[in-house]
Amino acid sequence: MATTIGTLGEPSSPRSNTPNEERIIRISQLQETLAVAPADVAARSELATLLEQVDRPEEALLYWNAILSCEPNNLQAREGVARCRRRMFQPLQSNR
Repeated sequence: MATTIGTLGEPSSPRSNTPNEERIIRISQLQETLAVAPADVAARSELATLLEQVDRPEEALLYWNAILSCEPNNLQAREGVARCRRRMFQPLQSNR
């Protein structure tokens, strides 16, 4: 008797990560980069963006603020701060 395995029953290969898994991997890489080069604004900015994408606005806000501490006119960081604050302090929706 032949057995077939559909795509739902097959284990996923390491190469077929979900977007969130890929983001988590990249977050780790960027954190390692910043441990060696803490002044790398591009890495810090990418990290903050990824943290927002995986629904971690509190952490992202820390990185955006760190960018603003050395580059107070950085528009991308200012926008990131505003987005994070909106998400963090957004009132809960009622079902009325």
